[in-house]
Amino acid sequence: MHKTREFWDQQAEKHGADQAATAPDHFYRDNVEIKRIVEVMTIMEPEAILDVGCGNGYSTIEIAKKFPTSMVIGVDTREKMLEEAREAAKDINNITFFQGDVLTLSWHPKLQHQKFDVVLSVRCLINLDNWEEQKLAILQMRKLLTPDGSLILVENTKEGLDKLNLLRQIVDLPPIEQRWHNNYIPEDKLKQFVAENNRKLFQLMAMENIGNLYYIISRVVYAKLAQMEGKEPSYDHPLNEIASQLPSLGDHYSCSPNYMMILENIPEET
Repeated sequence: MHKTREFWDQQAEKHGADQAATAPDHFYRDNVEIKRIVEVMTIMEPEAILDVGCGNGYSTIEIAKKFPTSMVIGVDTREKMLEEAREAAKDINNITFFQGDVLTLSWHPKLQHQKFDVVLSVRCLINLDNWEEQKLAILQMRKLLTPDGSLILVENTKEGLDKLNLLRQIVDLPPIEQRWHNNYIPEDKLKQFVAENNRKLFQLMAMENIGNLYYIISRVVYAKLAQMEGKEPSYDHPLNEIASQLPSLGDHYSCSPNYMMILENIPEET
């Protein structure tokens, strides 16, 4: 965990408020991931939004701009990331950033008396050490929801990456490895956990492989073309830009690691 924290501090120093600090694929980040999050949240009409693991605030700021009448709070463990977030958001009135750990979130002095219509986690859980910590983090985030609030998880799964690599294998591309600081969520355990608690702690409203078509085009088709041309793939290639503008195929193939899961809170009986 110490090495992981050092890594994120270095990312903040290297990239500042640029989205490359937390996600280098800007076409995917802007045109697929953030766009889909905003679409879902627009239906929810949230008055209070909590972004957990917000990093340098890139996504949080975009969300705050889309929901100017909502209170938006971003929380992250790394103060260096938060310094960049605060500077980038200095002219935005509805957003606040402060330090906090997802594993103890509901006990945070600035949060323990607040409730949120939406709690959002975008690749926060994959930076935890194991499934037990990831499960604890989900339960911690749930405690901060309003009675009818929603937890939105946009996270990567091991099985999604495996399916993507099967496609790459078909066209003689090497597998994409997890980055050393990531621990992708085991999809089978996540689904089992949700099933066990469905209609008890929360209700599963949707589970969508939002990156599916984009990853097929960018990580398989374009990557193969680059290999055939003897070039290194680039996130900036026009083919990726086109791919980011196409609709997702959802779970039809599920050939990306990146899922969105929406869990609506069910209040515990008192």
